[in-house]
Amino acid sequence: MENVTTRMSDDELDLVERLADASGESRSDVIRKAVRRGAREELIRLALQRYREGEVGMRGAADLADLPIAEMMAEANERGVLSNYDEADLAGDVDALR
Repeated sequence: MENVTTRMSDDELDLVERLADASGESRSDVIRKAVRRGAREELIRLALQRYREGEVGMRGAADLADLPIAEMMAEANERGVLSNYDEADLAGDVDALR
């Protein structure tokens, strides 16, 4: 692992300390877990935003979020993101299958 240094406010440090105390884990462990969860969530949010705006398709969103397409579709469904799939997409998919 690589060491990373960051500055945190007193409120942020208090939050980390409370989480470490409540979980019985070290500050380093709770920070790593929080960053992992937060980064994963932010990637999914960004991928779905780009999908909604038509910048990427569902496959591109899944790739950006580093998720299998089925999981990305489930995330979109759970978050109420409507499909951008239209007749032109269907025609392209049918052609690709031929």
